[in-house]
Amino acid sequence: MLKRIELLLIVLAILAINLHLLLWSGAEILTIVSLIGLALFYPFLSLALFLDDTQTIKVNNMLPGLPFSIALVGILFKIQNWPGFQINLIVGTLGLVFLIIHRFTQKNELQKVSYKIITKRAIPLLIITLFMLALPRYAWIETKYSEYPEYIKTIKELDKVPESIELQQQLDSLKNHLIN
Repeated sequence: MLKRIELLLIVLAILAINLHLLLWSGAEILTIVSLIGLALFYPFLSLALFLDDTQTIKVNNMLPGLPFSIALVGILFKIQNWPGFQINLIVGTLGLVFLIIHRFTQKNELQKVSYKIITKRAIPLLIITLFMLALPRYAWIETKYSEYPEYIKTIKELDKVPESIELQQQLDSLKNHLIN
């Protein structure tokens, strides 16, 4: 059941990100809900996802879910152009790299089984986080709003002078124009 919920959230996140790029109404909310759902899913339900039936439940078995969550929050922040995406992506990437390395240095056979399950999820997420880290700061916005150069220019100017009320009002009016 949990694996189906995880798969549903992953498919929903992929769909939401694609709709987000197409400027589809409601796609931002769908993106936020799906990625936050996954980010909350991994640390709390990783006990059930990453363990096999022979292992006992311990609090430290929740720890592998944390890098997943941090990386997913970083991806969400990058997509939404919110501040703090870089630190989340870096910490999430380092955590995922540590999990993958730890899997290959594991001596305990029971632990190897659960880390094999974790690695199947960690490698694709690591590739995505590395891709998001490699993207230039405004690449996502320039792709999403490629038909609205004035909006992109205003966002860049507002990032330089975040306390500017005039730029914020101009951005709001441009965004209202995009929506309508």
